[in-house]
Amino acid sequence: MPDVATLSRGAPATLAVVRVATALLWIQNAGWKTPGDGFGQTSPPRGLFQWTGYAVQYPVLPPYSWLVEHLVLPNFTIFGWLVLLAEAGLGAFLLVGLFTRLWALIGIGQTLAIMLSVLNTPNEWHWSYLLMIMVHLVLFATAAGRYYGADGLRDPQRRVGWPPDKYALALGVASAVSAVFVFARGDWRFVEMTAVTASVAVVLGLLACLAARLARPPLLLAVGALYLLAAVVVLAELALRLSLTGGNGSVFSLLLGLGAGLLAAGRAAGRTG
Repeated sequence: MPDVATLSRGAPATLAVVRVATALLWIQNAGWKTPGDGFGQTSPPRGLFQWTGYAVQYPVLPPYSWLVEHLVLPNFTIFGWLVLLAEAGLGAFLLVGLFTRLWALIGIGQTLAIMLSVLNTPNEWHWSYLLMIMVHLVLFATAAGRYYGADGLRDPQRRVGWPPDKYALALGVASAVSAVFVFARGDWRFVEMTAVTASVAVVLGLLACLAARLARPPLLLAVGALYLLAAVVVLAELALRLSLTGGNGSVFSLLLGLGAGLLAAGRAAGRTG
């Protein structure tokens, strides 16, 4: 990683913004990966199944098209779950800046898979996928999670940004503010909130803010565990095709990330306390 002293003024904050924006891209995309309809295995096909099938209908790389036709499509439910978990993980861990380099590499791999499926589809803009690859390369090369992220909490000497309590406070505020997406529509609805999931995000966000203000590591860990429990509930809801909260992949990704971030903050606060 480049020495912090070599970065220009404002560069750390800019890298953090780029990281969070990239996370929102994946969080939003996780929202339309829907286990309830077999990830789009309907008549006619839609969603992930339709887009993956473009690799066969509009081949980019013949060996990849063969792989999709003979391995992926016949086992599509398993593939759909792998995609959902990968994209939800990308959104979650890039959002809070935890294990950022690993997830940046996963992001490059996932972007390549998408590109090889849809690049030759009519009206696709090839530069969008190349730019996605470049963004993830930047996150990898700069270890962007060290800037206002959880990776910085694990390496305080090279951290730029908040100490654990302020980092946890930022996550709590972000959680509460995310409830605004219940009112958003169209391209700006990064997280598909319902009234129930928005309420959960607000309540847990306020608890995270309280734990951060008290600067008690056990409280931070406890609230982080509550976020992870809520994420598991949403995931189980998707797997069992229930509709208790109305949560989807985007909500699961958000809760997973906030939970992981708060656990990292609690552990870091415990080491320095």
